[in-house]
This record gives sequence, structure tokens and C-alpha cells, in this order.
Amino acid sequence: MRILVFFLSVMAIGLALGGVSAHLSIRQSHGLGAINVGPWSAWPFVGGAEVDPYTSARSTADGTLPLGAAEGLSFEATTDQNGDPLLQNCRYEIAGKTPITRVWTLAAYSDDGTAIEARTGAIAAFHSGNVVRFADSSFIIKIDDRPSSGNWMAIEGKDRFKLILRLYDTPITSNSGVIDPEMPKILPQGCTS
Repeated sequence: MRILVFFLSVMAIGLALGGVSAHLSIRQSHGLGAINVGPWSAWPFVGGAEVDPYTSARSTADGTLPLGAAEGLSFEATTDQNGDPLLQNCRYEIAGKTPITRVWTLAAYSDDGTAIEARTGAIAAFHSGNVVRFADSSFIIKIDDRPSSGNWMAIEGKDRFKLILRLYDTPITSNSGVIDPEMPKILPQGCTS
């Protein structure tokens, strides 16, 4: 009887530790084969046969439908340029250029994966066709709960959020390997209480 209790205890501890470590591994932003550029991370092989089991499990747990390598690439940011988490009660500027792509979209999501809506009911999102650019093709998108001139994405609340930048028909992933992309910066502009 003592051996059975010992055996069951060891099994329970092993299952608990294995479950916790698997959960933490899946929740981490940096999977195997990730492209990391500043706060942005992407997994170019998540939609293909070369995907590692942790990245595949993370995609399944998030409930996201990955883009295939021929379709495009999806970048995720959960922190700003300083490494601080993105918070809905803070203001940000997304400044710079996107990598070469036919079309891109930028949207804000809560931690549970739902699209963030502003008071007006509008989804906090942009696409390459409705962004105002400077002469050198760069842009600034302001993320704030107060209206702003230029490119403005309305976000309100106090919770953490993440930004997803989807690049469609991009040469970042090619037969010759992964190209190091130029990504826009996520610059903090202060927070409200």
C-alpha cells in the first residue's frame, strides 16, 4: 500500500510540473524559429509542416488561424520599445515603416484574443489603405483614448493588450530564408491613472 501511495504521489507531482511547464512554454512569446524585431515577434513556419510543437500548441491555445508562408506573416507585440507591457490606459505612437508588403493590417486585441472596441463601437484597427503617410512612406499612428489628428486608434480601459500586425503577400519569408525586416517602433507617450 505504501508503494502505491508513493507511486501515485510521484505521478501527480510529475503531471503537475509537466502541465505547468507546458503552459508556461506555450504562453511565452518566443517560440522556436521566431523572428524578433524590437517588441515584435512572428513565427514564419507556424502555418507550415516545419512548425515546432510549442508554436503549434500556442497557436491552438490562442485559437488563431495562422497565415501560410505564401499568404503572409503575422507579427505580435505585447510590450513597447522599453519592454514595458502595453496598457490600455497609456498612450503610444507607432512610428516608422512596415516591411515591404502588398497590404498590411494593424489591430489591437485583449489578452484573451478578442478585438478591442472603443466607446463608439469601432474596432481599434488600421490597414495600409487608410493610413496617412509622410513623403518617405513612414507614418505615425497614435493610440489613445482621446481623439487626435492624423492616424488615431481609439483604445480605452486599463487592461493589457497586444498589437497584431499582419503582412499579406510579403517577401520576408522566401525560399532563400528569412529576411531581417524593418518594423515600426512602439513609443510610449505617458499613462493616465
